[in-house]
Formats: sequence, C-alpha cells, structure tokens
Amino acid sequence: MKKATAVICIVFLLFSLFSPGVYAEEGTEGTYQDELVLDRAARVAHNIQVSYPRGEIRICPAELETEDGARGVYLVTVRGIDPVSKGANNLLAYLFLVCNKDCQYYRLVKEAILEYLPEGSAVVIAGHSLGGMVAQRIICDEALTEKYEFLTALTFGSPYVVTDKSKREGELVRFEDADDPAPKFSLAMILSPADYNGAVKRDCGFDGNTDMAHNWSYYGSPEWAAFDALGVENGSAVLTLDLDGLVALAVRNTYYFERLPL
Repeated sequence: MKKATAVICIVFLLFSLFSPGVYAEEGTEGTYQDELVLDRAARVAHNIQVSYPRGEIRICPAELETEDGARGVYLVTVRGIDPVSKGANNLLAYLFLVCNKDCQYYRLVKEAILEYLPEGSAVVIAGHSLGGMVAQRIICDEALTEKYEFLTALTFGSPYVVTDKSKREGELVRFEDADDPAPKFSLAMILSPADYNGAVKRDCGFDGNTDMAHNWSYYGSPEWAAFDALGVENGSAVLTLDLDGLVALAVRNTYYFERLPL
C-alpha cells in the first residue's frame, strides 16, 4: 500500500509541475466574462478555470431553475493546483486530500463558506482538479452539512476521494476525460474501485494530449454539452448568477485568503 501511494504521489508531482492546471488557454479568457447564465456543466467548468474574476475561491448567489421551479442558491467554485505559486493549493494539499485528510487549502475553503454564506443556504459546489477533491470532502463535513443544504458537487478532472459516503449530502457528479491522467491519481483505484469507476467518462479525442484533456476538455469539448448545470445528462437545470453579490477570494499564501476587488 505504501509503495502504491508513493508511486501515485510521484507521478502526480511530475504531472502538476508540467501542467498549467489553473491557467486559461490563450485567447479564451473573455469568452464568458460577462455571462450570467450557466446552463451547462461545461459553463460551470469554464467559470472555475478561466472566467472573470481571478481568485481561487469564488462564492456567488444564484437562481437555480429546474423542472420543479426556481430557488435561490449559492455557487461555490474552487480552483485546482497552482504549481508555481506559494499558495495553499499546492501538491501538499493533494497528498493530504488523496488520503481524505484536512489540509490548509481545504480549511481556507471551509472558512470562506462559513464566513460568506448565510446559514441555511442551499449550495452547489464545483471544483476543477484539486478543487474537486476539496468539494468531495466539503459535502461530507458535518460542521458544514449541519448549517447548509448541499445540493450537488461537480468535479472536473479530479481524483476520487474515499470519504465516508454515509456523511455525504447531495449528489456527487464527477466528469473525467479519457485522456486526463489526474483522476487516476486516487487511492480509490485500490481501496474502492467501484466508486472510482463511477465517474461520467467521455473520450473527447485528445489522443494522449494530457494537458488539453485536463485543462481544456471540460469546458471546450462538445462531448459534455448534454449535461446541465447540475451535471444531469439531458437535464434542464440552469444557474443564473447574481454577480453583484459575487465574492472572489485569492489564496495569498498557505495561511490566509484575501477578498479581491471586483
């Protein structure tokens, strides 16, 4: 077991060093910059990875429209590893989260939720790569699930975290491109293979281009177009964001976050 964990960690380190996990593809930064309506999971992914404003953690009030009607919710998004920053979203965070342990990045996201979300709020949380690992633990955290109603957690290119599913609140929807190596860096392959294989998987035709598969696929590939804002295939859920209430937070170092001016 220790050898398997060590191999996974080494491979992930090499991948994170050479893959720009949180950066926009050149020329796409403004694609959805003023977009308020997220009618597909792909647009949620884009909002996490490359959309305005900057900030690793973002919290935004929204209206969720489904077949059952409309209701107010909050969308919480969490970005992935930044291999060149000194922030808490680093490789060490991955090493802790893959073992379902707390890390400073997780604690900063949790602190942000407690600070900026009114108690009793309904929440949709979404994360790319490392951010999706944080999201998986958030919806199992009783200190949060007792205060908030978590509806759905969406993860894009994230390793599966082996959590206590009896504590999970809401739906967990995991998107995985066939050429994206990041989701494979999970102990679930050994400890819980059935759960590991429960992701929504698509071959988006990158033919081994791991960088594109991990960083561009989830918002740029047409194979994901059928999934609505809650990750339901052929669903009708739409999130309309109220950007006047948006809170964008930058992880300045490994110890604190700072609210950014919009």
